[in-house]
Amino acid sequence: MRIAIHTDALEPPLVDDVRHSDPATLVEEVFVRTTACTALPALVVREIVENLVHARFAGATVTVLDGGQTVRVSDSGPGIADLSLAFAPGYSTAGDEERRVIRGVGSGLPLAADLMAAHGGRIDVSPNLRGGTVVTMSAPVAVRAARTSLAETARRLLALLTETGPSDALALAAELETPLAECGRELVVLEHRGLVARDASGTRSLTPSGSKLVATLF
Repeated sequence: MRIAIHTDALEPPLVDDVRHSDPATLVEEVFVRTTACTALPALVVREIVENLVHARFAGATVTVLDGGQTVRVSDSGPGIADLSLAFAPGYSTAGDEERRVIRGVGSGLPLAADLMAAHGGRIDVSPNLRGGTVVTMSAPVAVRAARTSLAETARRLLALLTETGPSDALALAAELETPLAECGRELVVLEHRGLVARDASGTRSLTPSGSKLVATLF
C-alpha cells in the first residue's frame, strides 16, 4: 500500500510505498508514518488504519492533505454493505483472521467518530468508486487557523541538523521540545523540497541544498 502526502497544491504528492507480509506489522508501520504527518488524534488514525485489514489492504492508500489536517484512507476491498450501520456500536464484519490483528468488536468507527467530534472534527465514510471504502478524517477550518506556523519549526530543524548531524525524527522532536507529529510533518515537507534526505533507517540529514539554505538563514 502507499501513503501520499500533499505538501503543495501545485506539486505532486510525496508517495511512500509501505510493504510487509505480516498484517499487524504493516498496520503499525502505516500508523507510525501517518501520525508523523498529521495533527489528528493518534487513536483515531490507528482505528481507521486498522480497518484496512477488512479489505486485506487491497488498493489501500492513505492520503494526507491540508497540512495534515485531513487524512483520507481508501481501499478496494469488499466495502461496507450497509453504510447506515458503519457507526453503530457493536457492528463488525471481523472474522477470525481479522481478529488476530485487530479487536474486531465493532467499537472502532464509533470511538473514532466520538474522538473527532470532541476535537471539533468529523469522519465521513463513503463507497469507493472502484469498490471498497473511503474514510475521510478532517479537522475544522478554525482548528487549522489556530495552528502555529510551521515555518519556524523548519528553520529550527535545519539549524539542529547542522549542529548535530544526521538524526531521526524522535530525537529531533525531543531536542526541539516539539510534538512528534509536527516535527515529522515538517521533515516530510523539507524532504519534498530537497533540503533534507532520509535513509532506509529513517535517519534525516541535510542535503547540499539544505546546507546552502542554512547559511543564508542564520
